[in-house]
Amino acid sequence: MSKKILSLLLAVVMVFSLGVTAFAADVQYPVIKGNYTHCPSLGFLDFVGNVSLDFAYSDAYFTHTGYQYDHDLAKVSMALTQASFASASSSVEGWQTANSNFNALMKQCGFTKFAANEDAVSHPGLETLGAYAASKTLVDNGGSYTLIALGLRGHNYGGEWYGNFDVGKTGGHAGFIKAADKAMAFLKQYIADNHITGRVKLWTTGFSRAAATANLLGARIDQGESLGANVTITPHDLYCYTFETPQGAQDSNSKAPLYDNIFNIMNPNDFVPKVSFDAWDQTRYGQDLYTPAYQIDEDYASYKPGMTAELRKMGWMSLLGYDIDLIDNFQYYDLNPINGTVSSKAVTQTEYYNMFIDALLTDMMTSRQDMVDNVQADIQELSATLLGIDTGRLMNALVIFAGKFADPMTFIHFVNSITITGAIVNGTVVDQFVDLFMEAMVQAGCANYNGDQVRAMLRNLAPRLLKFIAKNPTLSFNLVQNLVPIINAHFSEVTNAWLRSMPAEYFASQVRQLAYTGGYRDVYAADWYSDEVEYVTRGGLMNGMDVGIFAPERNTTRAEFAMVLYRLEGCPEGNMYDPFVDVIKGSWYQDAVAWAYRSGVVNGTSPTTFDPDGNITREQMVTMLYRYANRVVKTKTSASLNGFGDAWAVSDYARAPMQWAVGVAVINGMDGLLNPQGYTTRAQIARVLQQFCEIKPDMV
Repeated sequence: MSKKILSLLLAVVMVFSLGVTAFAADVQYPVIKGNYTHCPSLGFLDFVGNVSLDFAYSDAYFTHTGYQYDHDLAKVSMALTQASFASASSSVEGWQTANSNFNALMKQCGFTKFAANEDAVSHPGLETLGAYAASKTLVDNGGSYTLIALGLRGHNYGGEWYGNFDVGKTGGHAGFIKAADKAMAFLKQYIADNHITGRVKLWTTGFSRAAATANLLGARIDQGESLGANVTITPHDLYCYTFETPQGAQDSNSKAPLYDNIFNIMNPNDFVPKVSFDAWDQTRYGQDLYTPAYQIDEDYASYKPGMTAELRKMGWMSLLGYDIDLIDNFQYYDLNPINGTVSSKAVTQTEYYNMFIDALLTDMMTSRQDMVDNVQADIQELSATLLGIDTGRLMNALVIFAGKFADPMTFIHFVNSITITGAIVNGTVVDQFVDLFMEAMVQAGCANYNGDQVRAMLRNLAPRLLKFIAKNPTLSFNLVQNLVPIINAHFSEVTNAWLRSMPAEYFASQVRQLAYTGGYRDVYAADWYSDEVEYVTRGGLMNGMDVGIFAPERNTTRAEFAMVLYRLEGCPEGNMYDPFVDVIKGSWYQDAVAWAYRSGVVNGTSPTTFDPDGNITREQMVTMLYRYANRVVKTKTSASLNGFGDAWAVSDYARAPMQWAVGVAVINGMDGLLNPQGYTTRAQIARVLQQFCEIKPDMV
């Protein structure tokens, strides 16, 4: 039995054995079940409308720290992600309907105050970002708070795709950073427009480009970016789940424990999460979790039937007449253009991607600056023009174009024509290449585009593409042969089917289990407080006393505990007056003590003294915590202290706080004693904080 389960059982036994005198009415967390609609991956085709799927939601998902992976929350986060796609009918009915699916889902979940940014409800343009928000008020041990759901558009967004190619010469991915800036600005404006103050919890999610956006935004929340005056949020109150997440950050600390509340769930066979590239020092924040994958997972065959059943519910494969097994149909071929032979070879899809990227960064783009200076503009202009046509027909045109080279001998003949001296320079093979693509667009039914303009842009890019093909015929041939499974691997339905069919343990087992044995030399995995130290450190509530030192047995001062509560509140700004003559102005704790005094959390040891350096007693600590919890919502829980041998020693001012603390199991006693005048160690503070932060709202 784990320590957490054991401690929870002991807490429950303690509460009821002592006799509860004033429990609140039993507040349940109902599971809301319903159906949500979304634009499917093929929803950009004229004849494919929104798809309906079932979902389950509960406010209980937000009663624990955001650092805890919650599979039920992950599944409904995918629903939120897909509902944040523009409606399949928006391009016809008008983009003002793009947020209709998001609003319908959030309304079922009890959210109100719906909003969308201007980009979301107008025709997608170059580097726009559709964003939607809704909120609801919930209650926990610290009082009431506002839960904000922030949905970001990651599909059916036309020209917004342009931003994927804005890589920038230095730093993180420029296009993703711009999108994150837009999302953050919208979030702050939403908070201001709705006059939201106090504690905030943020639930945000995204797919593909929107996943990179949510990933960067979540990291900025973890780093302490303010959401507005009198608004507070801690890293424990961020719930960030992203899907098929590209790499958009350049930060050597992106995998630090601080960012472990960001969960990136991805298909190992999807190419998109591999860009922007490792070679350019690009990364993503948080923890990367992977779905099962053909050729990689040894138990894949046993997992696939359940996933297949979920995928068939979505109906998307049958729309194009594809067999469902095409997502597993990657086949690698070894091509020899010289002697005209083709043979199969055991190479996984992921291994192929790695080889392809290495060649791409050697033979197509020699550096990131080369990409920006000589390739990026042409790709952006071409993508903006083509995506303005019809994404579905364009996708079909790509498949038709690839099919023109599917026959090995045809492909070999084409490669040999490229290598003829002067073929690229004199434009012969360039014209042939462009003509074949334009022919595919006609065959796919593409319309409403300037053919001369598209042809001109293709001619600009073609020489580099042809040189790449000539140097890498095998890699290029395998791209042609496997275009359908490569495209399918990025469809959100595939990830969703795995989420819905796999047990929670499959993903939870991939989550980093961190006890601060490496971070602190004086905290070991076997210590009773290791999980608690991890909790308060990752949430930024407590820091080490020195590099590598937590000092778990050191007593905690009154100033230090005031600082802990100040951090829990999000370090709010405001009037920092306090009447205490022994609080040094400008000291590290002055703002915390002033906030605590102004909020009624502390009264001082006298009207004019606080005793900041004095060790805090257990009853003082409990009293400050009780007042903190009691600021907004009056406490409902109280337990008798008669079961403790030293209950008589509790001071009068601390009796009600101690009864509450025992009732909600923040304090469990020490060998049958409360030890109210005993000092509180840093390890004990860490445990109290974790237990306090995870009290159920019905036990406030």
